[in-house]
Amino acid sequence: MLTIDIDTGGTMTDALVTDGVTRHCIKVDTTPHDFTVSFENCLREAAKLYGEAELDVFLQRVRLICWSSTITTNVIAERRGAKVGLLVSAGHEQDLYGAGRSAVLDELVAAENVIGLPPAPAAKDILLAVKQLLESGVRRICVALAGAFPDNGPELDIKRVIEAQYPDHIIGAVPVLLGSEMAPIAHDQTRAHYSVMNAYTHSHLATSLFKAEDALREGQRWPGALLIGHTDGGFARIGKTKAVDTIESGPIFGTFGGAFVAREYGVANVVCFDVGGTTTKASIVRNGEPVFQRGGDLMEIPVRTSFAMLRSAAIGGGSIARVRNGRLTLGPESQGAAPGPASYGLGGREATLTDALLVLGYLEPHRFLGGRRELKLELARAAIERAVGKPLGLELEQAAAAIRDEAVTVMAELVAHTLDEARLSASEVALFAYGGNGPMFGTFVAERLGIRAAHVFDFGPVFGAFGSAVSDVVHVYERGVGLAFDPAHEAAIAGAASRLRRQAERDLEGEGFDPAQAEFRYELEFGHDESDVKGCRFLTSEGDFIRSAKGAVHAADIDVHAAPVLLVRLATRFGLGSKTMPKRTLGGAPAAATRRPMIFDGRGAQELPSYAWEALGAAQTVIGPAMINGDTLTCPVPAGWRLTIDANGHGALTPAA
Repeated sequence: MLTIDIDTGGTMTDALVTDGVTRHCIKVDTTPHDFTVSFENCLREAAKLYGEAELDVFLQRVRLICWSSTITTNVIAERRGAKVGLLVSAGHEQDLYGAGRSAVLDELVAAENVIGLPPAPAAKDILLAVKQLLESGVRRICVALAGAFPDNGPELDIKRVIEAQYPDHIIGAVPVLLGSEMAPIAHDQTRAHYSVMNAYTHSHLATSLFKAEDALREGQRWPGALLIGHTDGGFARIGKTKAVDTIESGPIFGTFGGAFVAREYGVANVVCFDVGGTTTKASIVRNGEPVFQRGGDLMEIPVRTSFAMLRSAAIGGGSIARVRNGRLTLGPESQGAAPGPASYGLGGREATLTDALLVLGYLEPHRFLGGRRELKLELARAAIERAVGKPLGLELEQAAAAIRDEAVTVMAELVAHTLDEARLSASEVALFAYGGNGPMFGTFVAERLGIRAAHVFDFGPVFGAFGSAVSDVVHVYERGVGLAFDPAHEAAIAGAASRLRRQAERDLEGEGFDPAQAEFRYELEFGHDESDVKGCRFLTSEGDFIRSAKGAVHAADIDVHAAPVLLVRLATRFGLGSKTMPKRTLGGAPAAATRRPMIFDGRGAQELPSYAWEALGAAQTVIGPAMINGDTLTCPVPAGWRLTIDANGHGALTPAA
């Protein structure tokens, strides 16, 4: 049986299809007007690979489909979410429990749609506030009270009052989201921010997910499981997914894929460099694991949760090049997949980074996206000359090189800042370049920063989907406790853990997975509030919970008398499929090069060798300057660098000297 991992990005939607032994990579244009169209296009391309004309027939061979995306991310970034109202404790309408004005005000929720409630509000207070919000056009209401964790009774009381007045069977029903359920932690502002982010993005994500599932179930009569990628690197079914669980899930799976490869290759520290059509992402793998941070900005919104360190810049293949005030700029505006760069010939007239790469000779017009689209050089030349060359007084090739160099500068700054934040130096890391344009810029960025090794991968164009393919079903459950860790409260703490375990087992069974084959890892967090949290993790059977907890607490050197148990957290993990490094059949004899004009430096166009990526054999070495072109991978090898193909069919780029 097959599994299919699909990663929807801003410009391209990628898929990796595998039976556990062989793997196939697929790329199609993302369809922002309806993400389910590109989702289905991936499935139809997969069916063609296996010789099936009818999608419903092909899907009978598919056991599992995992879908990660930037849908939620894009809704927040583009500020096109639902109109949200927020009920808070009186006096915190502006700061939302922070030190200053909240970052979400006027961005995700209008300041006038934040209403303060008195302590222990009467039903009249609540309903007057709701009436005001509904009359202003609000269609989702969040409730985030001060101190509503671990006891969220006051928030539940407000929800019951609203739902009694606006029951879900009437047209005027309004969804009510509780901060204590969106982020069950003690930090008041994080609960408020998470509730707003979830309400703001829910409708857009839910529409896509349910439409895709309905099309599979009803349209194609598919009985398999559709799982949704989460930011923590795991999966869950739609019914167990909140919108905030999916923020940046697509790019983060690339980081998890990078961690897997780092462990396989024995590389300790890695900077993951992911360049697509719209954005560039940088993240860190340290000692074979993704680097997580507790607290920081998630989509420029401050929170105190734990999430992978992922930094981004608005630059990619579709980024628009313009001259403003006599200076070349690149992005943040992007042409995306439609109408795309001028060279696509689909009506786009703006000069883009892709157009510059075509003019420089890096892209082969007839091989773009495996030959499914032919790039039009004359349109790229005209756009660059009009937008950059004439305004700056540059020859065409000089203008294209300037666009390339500006992209390298922005990307190198992003990587450098990410390394600084992780307290790593360029000499300590290898660079993993992936995504549709990562290999194009990997060596340029590595050379700029002094990184001594860059790696490119046969499955690099769909690296996020690969990260998805080596991930597991993961569910995380939390329950607030607020009790001292002593004999008088052991039974209550163990009872909270037991309830989480039963819920986890029911969810796994509902998804068709055997709980007996899953891993259960508990965590206790100690502290008075989120500013001083200490935790310990451990594996245990339910019957040994307290004994295992005591052992973990002792090993972590936690003073149980200093602070109570804030919460019990349970993470369940169910392994999916085969987790092996993808391999490809390597060419036998060394690949021969063709030659074509390219521009690497200021000396103008030179006739330089170009090698077909798919024809390169094991241990073959390419000395720069040269170009590697494949159906979905393009990798320049600058002067002074060499590319060596390893036994897996992947490439290591190192200085030639």
